[in-house]
Amino acid sequence: MSLTLIIGNKNYSSWSFRPWIAMKVAGIAFEEKVVPLYEPGSREQILQYSPAGKVPVLVDGDQRIWE
Repeated sequence: MSLTLIIGNKNYSSWSFRPWIAMKVAGIAFEEKVVPLYEPGSREQILQYSPAGKVPVLVDGDQRIWE
């Protein structure tokens, strides 16, 4: 099982930072993918993972959990 956490920049997205820190503290292994926020094309990148167009998104195989 490989978890991937899709987040925005931790400085600009406290919502992204929260699951990132929780997973680190809990010792959960995951890959991190940062989508730079407020740049051209960032919304389109996020929409590849989240139909809501928001981060964070946790990807576990075919399952995606957002917001």
